[in-house]
Amino acid sequence: MKTISLISLGLSLSAAIALSGCVSAPIGGAKQTETTGSIQAGKRTQVMSVSFLKPDCTFSSYPYTAIVKPSSHGKVEITHGSVKAHFPSDEPMHMCNGKSAEGTIVYYTPDAGFAGADQFTIRMTGLNAANGVAEHTLKIHVVK
Repeated sequence: MKTISLISLGLSLSAAIALSGCVSAPIGGAKQTETTGSIQAGKRTQVMSVSFLKPDCTFSSYPYTAIVKPSSHGKVEITHGSVKAHFPSDEPMHMCNGKSAEGTIVYYTPDAGFAGADQFTIRMTGLNAANGVAEHTLKIHVVK
């Protein structure tokens, strides 16, 4: 049974958002990605979600997820819950877009009173990335 990964990179914010993402060449076999955005100070915010889906758009498994570079000014939580599929339109799995499935959700909560720049990096294994490893750096600007 083939599993397909879903990576919905981006900061899902309740307020206005400014995002830019880039992908660099693989380093050490891991696919490297970076996402930037702004979030509200003092609020727990979902910043990423990932799920493995079967070709019929149902849940397959959770990726192994670990923090490899922690946040300097906040708390990062990795949980499981319901996520929405989102694939680029040129990928066969785009037919799953908008469907709910179980997945891994990453939340960021800035330290009390903190405003400014912060970042952290997580590593996920088992993804459809180079050697099954992907590292995601999230650069966050916390605004009051």
